[in-house]
Amino acid sequence: MQGVAMAMQTFYVGVKGVIIRDDKVLLLRANGGKGRRDIWEAPGGRIDDDETMAQTLERELHEELPNIQNIRIGSILHATRLPWIIDGTNSLTLVFFRVEADFVGDPEISDEHMEWKWCALAEARQLANGITLPAIEAAFERAG
Repeated sequence: MQGVAMAMQTFYVGVKGVIIRDDKVLLLRANGGKGRRDIWEAPGGRIDDDETMAQTLERELHEELPNIQNIRIGSILHATRLPWIIDGTNSLTLVFFRVEADFVGDPEISDEHMEWKWCALAEARQLANGITLPAIEAAFERAG
């Protein structure tokens, strides 16, 4: 349209890791602090300016799961743009990757989360937030 200025929508990009082991997915329960909702989610976070998606995901996994080892990032499972504004002007697009990894003992979590759980698909469908669930379902579909 000539003569009409369109406001540019800006958005952040975040990455999440759907970690599957022994037919279960690792879910983390967000602590609900700092404006975060009390939800079960996959680990991950926003991309920094100088990082690739893979670098971001590896960094975030080490931050949120300190005893994670041998991270193997697989294919993209799902991508979605959140239907709300997160900081007054920007939205967030999340890209979910399949991840295989090892842990020394049980998973340890950072203070961003208050609980972790390995869930079969049926339980994940009950616990996982609606943003994360399509990626979890895709991971199980591709495994079988």
